[in-house]
Amino acid sequence: MTRKRLGAVDRDTISVMRNVAEQTAAERRGRAASKAPPIGQVAGEAARSIEDEILKLRRERDGLQGEAEAWRDARGAGLVIERIALDRIDDHAFARDRRHLDREGEPWQELKDSLRTRGQQTPIEVTGPDAETGLYQLVSGFRRLSALRELQAETGDERFATVKALVTDRPGTVDAMIAMIEENEIRQDVSFYERGRICCLAAEQGVCETVDDAIQTLFASSSRNRRYKIRNFTVIHAALGPYLDYPEAIGERLGARLAQALKEGRGGDLAAVMADRGEKFADAAEEIALLEAFVGRKGQFAGERPAPKPAALTADWEGQGGLRLTARAKSGRVTLDISGLAVEDEAELRALLDRIGKATSG
Repeated sequence: MTRKRLGAVDRDTISVMRNVAEQTAAERRGRAASKAPPIGQVAGEAARSIEDEILKLRRERDGLQGEAEAWRDARGAGLVIERIALDRIDDHAFARDRRHLDREGEPWQELKDSLRTRGQQTPIEVTGPDAETGLYQLVSGFRRLSALRELQAETGDERFATVKALVTDRPGTVDAMIAMIEENEIRQDVSFYERGRICCLAAEQGVCETVDDAIQTLFASSSRNRRYKIRNFTVIHAALGPYLDYPEAIGERLGARLAQALKEGRGGDLAAVMADRGEKFADAAEEIALLEAFVGRKGQFAGERPAPKPAALTADWEGQGGLRLTARAKSGRVTLDISGLAVEDEAELRALLDRIGKATSG
């Protein structure tokens, strides 16, 4: 029995069938890849996404650091206004050059009315906060701060519970005191007594070594004549500060005469009279009248006699070759004049002083 042949398949047909099968398989692989990407592809895309995010975060970090540094610089330069609770400000950190506030005068009421109606328009200036106390130190704006505290106590309004302040890096105490003085010199009619008082306080608190050093440092831009007047009032404050009720009312001329009387040693009598009063003067005019009577030796001070001035002592000595020494002694001070002695250089002059020093100390 013979088999029936269905037909012969040529090579071309086989090749076409193979191509179709390969094309079909490739299409299937493509569709599978689009639906489920390989692990390597997924991992690569994830890594690129993480790197992009890290770069983005770094750029944001650098921007924030730059902004923070700029903010710190602006704050240190006093260009940033902050709201600070009133109880976090120490207004006595630096010696104030205002002994009291005139709360009865019209300017004080105008300041309070302005704060009540329009709020605080001009910030105060502070430094700090202090590492130990956490308090800010007031440099300028004492009247505004005091008015806000008074308004807050009167009304309980939260609007007055904080103060706008320019916060600067803490300067040296001398710099802070100078800033405070300059602000008040511009804004207020500061009396000579107040200027003298702050110089005394600067020396007492160790800000400056001496009162004279405080005058030269705190009022360096003032004229020589003005510094001389301030020095007179330092004498008045040192001797009579605890007894005076209205020292700001003492004028320049009375201050000069009063300081001279104190330098002459007459202050004890005046201090005794003022200490025995036991009550405050009714007004500035009453106190000034007493001071005028004191310097003029009138009224209860009429019986005073000026202390006799010690006579000056003199002595002369003459040697060979025209050498002459003249000594004058007065009030514990000795002045020595030497004439007829030739000195050629600084070393020879120093040797002369050394011999004189050894002779007088022996």
